[in-house]
Amino acid sequence: MHPLVTRILENRKITDHEAFLNPLYDARHDPFLLKGMEVSVARILSAIEKGEKMAVWHDYDCDGIPGGSLLFDFFRQIGFPILTYVAERSEGYGLNETGIQKLKDEGATLIVTVDCGITDVEEVEFARTLGIDVIITDHHLPQAMLPPAFAVINAHQADDVYPFKGLCGTGVAFKLVEALIQKNKSSHIWEHKEGQEKWLLDLVAVATIADMVPLTGENRTLVRYGLTVIHKGRRPGLRALLEAEKIPLHSVTEDDIAFSIAPKINASSRMKSPKLAFELLTTESSERAKEIAKELVKLNKDRKMEGMRVSKDVKKKIEGLPTLGSVIVMGSREWRPSLLGIAATSVVQTYQKTVCLWGVDPSTGSGQAELIKGSCRSDGKVNIVDLLVEAKDAFLDFGGHELSGGFSVDPNSIHTLPAQLEAAHQRLMEKNAGNEVEIVDLENIESHLNLTEVNDMAYEALRTLAPFGQQNPKPIFRLKGVTAYAITYFGASKEHARITLTDDSGARADAIAFFFPRTTFKDTLALLSDGDTCTVDACIERSYFAGRRELRLRIENLVL
Repeated sequence: MHPLVTRILENRKITDHEAFLNPLYDARHDPFLLKGMEVSVARILSAIEKGEKMAVWHDYDCDGIPGGSLLFDFFRQIGFPILTYVAERSEGYGLNETGIQKLKDEGATLIVTVDCGITDVEEVEFARTLGIDVIITDHHLPQAMLPPAFAVINAHQADDVYPFKGLCGTGVAFKLVEALIQKNKSSHIWEHKEGQEKWLLDLVAVATIADMVPLTGENRTLVRYGLTVIHKGRRPGLRALLEAEKIPLHSVTEDDIAFSIAPKINASSRMKSPKLAFELLTTESSERAKEIAKELVKLNKDRKMEGMRVSKDVKKKIEGLPTLGSVIVMGSREWRPSLLGIAATSVVQTYQKTVCLWGVDPSTGSGQAELIKGSCRSDGKVNIVDLLVEAKDAFLDFGGHELSGGFSVDPNSIHTLPAQLEAAHQRLMEKNAGNEVEIVDLENIESHLNLTEVNDMAYEALRTLAPFGQQNPKPIFRLKGVTAYAITYFGASKEHARITLTDDSGARADAIAFFFPRTTFKDTLALLSDGDTCTVDACIERSYFAGRRELRLRIENLVL
């Protein structure tokens, strides 16, 4: 074992090295440990046997879209065609009565949700009045009252005994597929090849990485095998996106998914329609996949430009304020709600405060009441769901995760939102003193490193610790006494920096700082000159940008 890997396993107190470095696919948890799974499987198998019309209703982000695609693919494989429904962002998150009525009119008697539904009490009741059973599969945090669904599959239910709570929405959908396959072995309703479900793991990997759930436990196994499936290039849509980004199939990592694939899938609903990304992931036509991939790349570029404009608007407004509270709350009727999560993340990074931004849905037409929607991002000191619940009277609707969430507000109440969120934040901080949300600390250096150790052998060894993400961060190393040369800036707005580092041994390595204006070391970088000695905290990574293979360092901190 490479000494760097040994050091990191010891630092992270991982004792079972073999299980961590080589997770076994068959060590996954039994899907029937999830509450509601048994009755859900029985209901779906009954629908298949009776030839009922079943619909899958999935969310419009890069968890819900892969999850909806996964169930569509599975039921297509077993010869049971289903209806699918994905709400446009203008319809809001989760179920809605208009969509449910549409599915009823198409003959649906059963709806299975993916990555949504856990808070949709009234909507599920509406479906029930129409004679539609609803099975909720979700991973968002339940509230006090659960919807009156036929069954709920969510590991966060108070009495659920499933041993791993970190599955994303697509991960939960995959567990449903596992359970259906297990039960079919005795009922033989359809012919299924052993292990055929593994080809769906590419979608699980994409969603798990994109949704930023913990990359530990079962998620680590699912993503590790899912990346292997992606490397084989069997899904035309993913293959086309990777080709468009000039990322070789054999080298795809979690970073490629997070920074190149997920943004394009999300751009579909933010800029046009989630149906476009759904078609990309489910089409069997390579030509159609290339057409959609090209369109998504363009939409993502447009998204970036609009997102940058909103971020600049927010920061300009902030600079004009005499003081800032604990929560930055801002909005504009010119801001598109679908871009506010991106802008809020940028503002959190700059000001280190929890941020809530709102805008007006562009689909609100003449004669319609304004639909005000927003996004929240946490600075790590408060749970966003707790914050929204604490200020629940301010919202028409809300939901989310520990570090991010969304909401809608009555236009007549928007002026009171800043004060309500500030008061809610203060109450939470008093209640939760000492129990802040855990975030990655960049000062948590794994080990010191010399430039001579930055080589392909070290990189390959460190990849055995991957996939990296939440609760399994990429190792950060400290390089002391290195000298900086050839400092250059690149990107549309010169927002990235490249530095060549050398040391006394004569070894050298290139180092990259992406989006350095958002970093805590931006001022230090501005002072850096050729020949300066510095200390750099960085990760070792390999890039294939523009088809050129390059081993380099990614800078996480810089000290003169």
